[in-house]
Amino acid sequence: MVSKPITVKARSDASALARLKPSGRAQTMMVLGWLVGLAIVVAIPLLDLPPIWSAAALLTVIYVPAAVGQNLIIGNAGLLAMGQAAFVGVGAYTSAVLAVRYNLDAAVTIPAAMLLSGLIGALVGFPALRISGDYLFIVSLGFNLIVIDVILQWGDVTGGATGLTGVPTMHLFGVDLGVGAPFYLVVVSLVLLSLVITQAIASSRFGLTMEAIRDDEVAARSIGIATAAPKIYFFAIGSALAGLSGALLGYYLGYVGSRSFDVTASLLIFQMAVIGGLGRISGSIVGACIIILLPELLRPLQDYRLLLAGLLIVVLMATRPQGILGKTKITNLIKK
Repeated sequence: MVSKPITVKARSDASALARLKPSGRAQTMMVLGWLVGLAIVVAIPLLDLPPIWSAAALLTVIYVPAAVGQNLIIGNAGLLAMGQAAFVGVGAYTSAVLAVRYNLDAAVTIPAAMLLSGLIGALVGFPALRISGDYLFIVSLGFNLIVIDVILQWGDVTGGATGLTGVPTMHLFGVDLGVGAPFYLVVVSLVLLSLVITQAIASSRFGLTMEAIRDDEVAARSIGIATAAPKIYFFAIGSALAGLSGALLGYYLGYVGSRSFDVTASLLIFQMAVIGGLGRISGSIVGACIIILLPELLRPLQDYRLLLAGLLIVVLMATRPQGILGKTKITNLIKK
């Protein structure tokens, strides 16, 4: 049997993707880092910490999927988009409405929130096929404003400016998790599961192809890589992760209001992704800790905590423009 010769196109495709794969040592260090971080997070409810610290830790965990989703869109897909809080809001209101008005279990409300956020994210991602850079940034920001206006005008469903009150505690498969350790551990489990799936996608051939498109779309097209569909998929996945954060946030607060999903909230999520490091899921986790957890840890320095946190952000951006653990600089995306 005569084997088929390997074409130049296939060799180029394979070599390009091979260069993007992390080394075995890097993968081992990444797994160890995840295990240590997971051990710390799980131990928090068991430690005798001030309530404000435990609450800040839980809020940080809740926002991690939104930050990871933002990082997928910017760092992995190379799409300079902001407005992630809009998808957090879609997820929060979807889950809250289903729980309040129809008394549905979290096993239904959370997947529904992720699905609707992902579908809307895919629709919003279509402009990314025609525009890029700062133009896409403005379009995605405009969508955030549209979502806020819909929330305020659709008062019969969303509660309008008052918001949606009376969101029950999470019931998972009929079990009331309350607001203590069981709820905390379930939230950590759901977030961890989302991170594992996201990491599998990002490190797969599909994810590596997306990074090749990010780095040089023209070169990717020249070796036969389709560039349109991956952008839509990553936008949808990133938005679905934001929907997960929204659903968990609604259960945690017991209330859903439009002010939690405005442009300021989108800016905070954007900062989590950029400061932590673009192109790495672990970077988004670090970024969420800096933006949410660090100011609470500095609360004893009440008069200076925001100043110190802001100063740290400025120093990080000056010394590490790609973020703490990042692989690509945001300025590269702006130039596109």
